[in-house]
Amino acid sequence: MLFNKPEELDRGELAILAALQVNARLSTQDLADEVGLSSSATWRRVKALEDRGMIQGYVAMLDAEKLGFKECIFAHVTLAKHDVKSIEEFERSVARRPEVLECFSVAGQSDYVLRVVVRSNGEYEKFLKDAVFSCAAVGHIRSSFTLRKVKFSMSLPVAT
Repeated sequence: MLFNKPEELDRGELAILAALQVNARLSTQDLADEVGLSSSATWRRVKALEDRGMIQGYVAMLDAEKLGFKECIFAHVTLAKHDVKSIEEFERSVARRPEVLECFSVAGQSDYVLRVVVRSNGEYEKFLKDAVFSCAAVGHIRSSFTLRKVKFSMSLPVAT
């Protein structure tokens, strides 16, 4: 089996990626100053990283709790059937739900792990009824409610 080899990145590209993960709103000049390159070289490298898909976009990180999303739940879903139609039905069902922030197909005791944010337990119950239990492909769900956030990061451990 062939595995994709990660693209080679030079020290300047790694420095740019690391800096942008900390603050994606840096101006090109501020970014250049931080990574030790000229402004034009930095702009060209950022553009090339975007074109290569290394940088997929820029987002604002919001505080879920301050916006009223008090509950974060990890839902471990096991499908009743594993045929293509059932898998596609389930994946379509969760993909259109805004409260599902992440959905991973996994190996182990369940088939999928979802990270779901809601304002209350009642809202989670409604999500389960509307999006999960109504999906014929679902056989079993186990929910883990978080108590508190110990660490949260969107930054990949790129080395410079």
